[in-house]
Amino acid sequence: MKDTILIVDDEKDLLEGLKRLLELELGCEVLTAENGKKALKILKENEIDLVLADVRMPEMDGFTLLREAKKIDPELTFVVITAYGTIEQAVKAVKEGAYDFIPKPFEDEHLIHVLRKGLERSRLIKENVALQRQVSGKKAFQDFVGQSAKLKKVFETIRMVAPTDLTVLILGESGTGKELAARAIHALSNRAKHSMITVNCPALPEQILESELFGYRKGAFTNATANRRGLFEEADGGTIFLDEIGDITLAVQTKLLRVLQEKEIKPLGATQTKKVDVRIIASTNQDLEEKVKEGSFRADLFYRLNVVTIKMPPLREIKEDIPLLVDHFLKKTAQELGIPPKYVCPEVIEFFMEYDWPGNVRELENVIKAAVVTSPSDVISLANVPLVQEKKKFFAMPQEQAELDLSQPYKVLKEKVLSRFTVAYVKRLLTETKGNVSRAAEISGIKRQSLQKILKRYGLNPANFR
Repeated sequence: MKDTILIVDDEKDLLEGLKRLLELELGCEVLTAENGKKALKILKENEIDLVLADVRMPEMDGFTLLREAKKIDPELTFVVITAYGTIEQAVKAVKEGAYDFIPKPFEDEHLIHVLRKGLERSRLIKENVALQRQVSGKKAFQDFVGQSAKLKKVFETIRMVAPTDLTVLILGESGTGKELAARAIHALSNRAKHSMITVNCPALPEQILESELFGYRKGAFTNATANRRGLFEEADGGTIFLDEIGDITLAVQTKLLRVLQEKEIKPLGATQTKKVDVRIIASTNQDLEEKVKEGSFRADLFYRLNVVTIKMPPLREIKEDIPLLVDHFLKKTAQELGIPPKYVCPEVIEFFMEYDWPGNVRELENVIKAAVVTSPSDVISLANVPLVQEKKKFFAMPQEQAELDLSQPYKVLKEKVLSRFTVAYVKRLLTETKGNVSRAAEISGIKRQSLQKILKRYGLNPANFR
């Protein structure tokens, strides 16, 4: 199906010339309008992929047309052209929601390049919307944003497994959207009319976690003055999501295995078991197979959990989704703060595409929120992104490294520089993670055992950072 472009200009000769040029170069269908009123009528009656409009027109100028067009289609790609191009007008166009701004006179090649990129944006947005409609009739994927192949694979797996009662294990680093995937599975399942209970396993000590999951009977322990239903009973008929299951103790693992095998629970202090009808979805950012080898995770529980596996990709592997995510978080943040949407300069997107995002999508959302709050302008530049300034400060070369003693051999100097960098890097990691070695290993990509060796070699105690 051909893309459709609407050109709006009060100069008929220019309209005809642009129509021929775009049909020839882009192979698209081109509609024309001599004024804003006619353009709005066309927008209401046709599916338009991109609007190319002059600013200076009688009755309705290009900016007014832009605002009215966005009411019809908020995601519409709108390119402004004008003979009165200034920086102020360019900023105004972006603030109003234009995709790009082209001053007259312009080169045909530049115009075609901009429009081709604009059409790519429109296709990406349409494909994302179409995919979400395809995989869910219930808004199950409304919080997922992206069109990468890896994310599409996640969508497809969720769609296939959701109608079943199979146990699902969701793998992925922190901040990749494991809970979103669990909620999508539940929303698309036959259990959607019942509750999905989420349990943050690392947040609860063993005894509390056990009583929260399975409940207890009066007198089971001190202060147990009445019977209490556990979360498995609360989730009866629905779904229970065990977030970061790799952190639960062997004792709790044993009781959890009974639920998976027998579909029954035994509250603390009870003498009889109780049947429950609950679907289990679990997630972890750890290597459970490695934990099985170490003896800290039961092999039989792992195999019971690992019926269907969904791998959530880290943001560094789906960087093509970053522009869509940025746009989504800008709008979301503006809505939460009750302010008009802000926009980012192309240089900011370029920086985001180069950055590795150890905190994944969650980190990106937090960076966008901080940039929106701290930016004095409606257009966010690199200077207004706190992450950029932090990175510059962190990777600035220390003075003692800049003034190297060239009288020493290269290998000796190299080892000194690497040692200083390693100590500074690990200290920063431990500070950020508050001494959590597992989290530090996850962020850095260093195996936990290797990180422990580094800590021992340089005499760094994680407890000092808690």
